[in-house]
Amino acid sequence: MALPGVGATTASKLLARKRPRLRPIYDSVVATVIDSHDIWEPLRRLLTEQNDIHLRLLHLREQAGLTDAVTALRVFDVIAWMEGKGAS
Repeated sequence: MALPGVGATTASKLLARKRPRLRPIYDSVVATVIDSHDIWEPLRRLLTEQNDIHLRLLHLREQAGLTDAVTALRVFDVIAWMEGKGAS
């Protein structure tokens, strides 16, 4: 079902807000960084099959002084977006 004016980016932001532990934010910047238009399955597989990546994201969260309310997926979102925007 499509909603008028709600594209993939807006939908992913709404889903990420509602289910922060289940859905990453997806936009054109993240798509460029991960070089894919399909983020859900590859990211799920990556985080479940390679636990060290999940643990590294949690470690980065801790280093940034963020609380447990910030999920590993949100950390991934920020890193991917900053990488795509060329932030240092």
